[in-house]
Amino acid sequence: ILHTYDNLWQALKNAGYEEGKTLFAFPYEWRQDNILTAHQLKQKIDEVKQISQRNKVDIVAHSMGGLVARDYAESNYYGSDIDQLVFLGVPHKGSPEAYLRWEAAEGFEDTRAMLARLFFAQEAHARGYNSLFDYIQNYVKSVEQLLPDYAYLQNSGETGFRIYDKINYPDNYPYNTFLENLNLTDKISQLLNTVNIKNFIGETGDNTINAIKVDSGQEYWPMWQHGYAIESIRLTGDGTVPEISSSIFEPVKIDNAKHDALPTKAQKQIIQYLTGNLPDSEITDFHIPNVLLVVRMFSPADFVVISPDGKRLGKDFLSGQAVNEIPGAFYSGFDSDTEFAVITDPLDGEYKIELRGTGSGEYKVSASLIDDVREISNEFSGSIVPSAQREFTLDYSAQAENPLSQLAPVDTVPPVILIASPAENSQFLHSQTLNISYTATDDFSGLATTTITIDGQIVATTTVDLFDYSLGMHNLTIIAIDQAGNQTLKQVNFEIIANIDSTISDINEIYERGWLTSKIYKELLKDAFKLLKIQAKYFTKEQRLTERLIKKTGADSKLTDKQKQKLIEQYHKKLAELKQKQVKVINKSLDLIIRMLDRAKDKNQINRQGYDIILSDVNYLRKNL
Repeated sequence: ILHTYDNLWQALKNAGYEEGKTLFAFPYEWRQDNILTAHQLKQKIDEVKQISQRNKVDIVAHSMGGLVARDYAESNYYGSDIDQLVFLGVPHKGSPEAYLRWEAAEGFEDTRAMLARLFFAQEAHARGYNSLFDYIQNYVKSVEQLLPDYAYLQNSGETGFRIYDKINYPDNYPYNTFLENLNLTDKISQLLNTVNIKNFIGETGDNTINAIKVDSGQEYWPMWQHGYAIESIRLTGDGTVPEISSSIFEPVKIDNAKHDALPTKAQKQIIQYLTGNLPDSEITDFHIPNVLLVVRMFSPADFVVISPDGKRLGKDFLSGQAVNEIPGAFYSGFDSDTEFAVITDPLDGEYKIELRGTGSGEYKVSASLIDDVREISNEFSGSIVPSAQREFTLDYSAQAENPLSQLAPVDTVPPVILIASPAENSQFLHSQTLNISYTATDDFSGLATTTITIDGQIVATTTVDLFDYSLGMHNLTIIAIDQAGNQTLKQVNFEIIANIDSTISDINEIYERGWLTSKIYKELLKDAFKLLKIQAKYFTKEQRLTERLIKKTGADSKLTDKQKQKLIEQYHKKLAELKQKQVKVINKSLDLIIRMLDRAKDKNQINRQGYDIILSDVNYLRKNL
């Protein structure tokens, strides 16, 4: 991904090695137990010997790869088939920075380490781990096997190191039995007696973690079981591996060579050692990138990244094949749950990220910028279905204070709003609570804001007390805006009405709020409306009885048409008289109520708000009873 070995690989080819004949790569699963990888190395060596028709091979091993080579060469199944073994920055005795990662999933400081942390986090999610710590502890055995096998922890306030002794001091360290076994005297003797070794180490000054000061980690359990790291003590090394660890075999020091740069900077000496000939020139076509742009996809979707100059990286949705048109970039492929892409030293400008759904469910796309000092990550989550398309833009500007923008969804479709309640032109009593029921959804960028207003005034709840609104027509408006700025507006009209019971309820509410201070007037007003209710009920009963008589008379077969007509006319006359009398009686009662209300107002027993509400109820009842 970072082209760490590209220059060395090309230099070996220039020196006469032929790829697939005398030059072979051994990529391996670096998360797994190194003992298993050592067995796989033996299988690779057997394969190479068969192809090349040689009895022995030369190995160039960088970093943890050197531990794998040693485990094979020191094993009881070693086939005496390694001639020359070149070590490059190998942590023969471990690396203290592994303590930070093993104990708490921390300490990912340089570009390579930050990239590894992003990948770890993605795979932890895909494998169902609750945290990066759980993932490393349970799945990345190799991190434990990089823990130092010597004293490197220093208790806070002390000058000496904890004793590294798992028999007498079993709780002092997270012990590394892999390296302890690898560095046994008889094992090292076997290695030195059967293999020719060249040990190159890098040197970048006092910037490599050599020791760690710790305090109690009890409050962080289960993390920091052997002590919470409060300070890293930095001394000589290559920025990753301390010199005390890399130089247990006679070292050849390469000055100003960081850990990842060592394969490039030591290439001439490596080739001279292997072939006896010193190359005239050094291959430096590829450099360790200063900046990485990383895009990760959390299923169920695939993606393609389009750079500012139009080059693509990811899945070609037309051909169904992987595509990589960006020089130096890496794409993982789309056949696993950990799909990602890495662009080294990205161009300034706008990047496009296009998604295509591969299943139904929630997805997350993440864009991260990594350099030597920081990691900036932005994410976007949403839901997707098979074949659905999503598009985002992402701006990168190397010189900007904030070089990486947020993932901006390219979304032109507004949200969808459905109002279930209230229905258009529905009626509610003044004493009722209005329950607003609606859904607002957006199929891509997601909702940014949803605003509810009644008559232009924002309401902060979907449960509205209608007592606070006047009788009459009102407008409910719901506005939804998605993350891309698209807007949808839905509105319905509803009416607030009154009846005698709601008016009595209003009187109680007005009294409770202190707008009507006289309990006597409260009871007088309520009694007046109760009497009005009895009157209204009487007239309603009489009118319904008369209407039934009209209907019954019209259907009576014993009566002649003339008799029916005469009776029906009498009933209609009675009905008209009832209605006239009803209006007269109700108006008289309402007039009395108004006079009572006026007296209460004149005596300052009711304020203007309470007075207006009851008066409005009276006026509505006058028209509608």
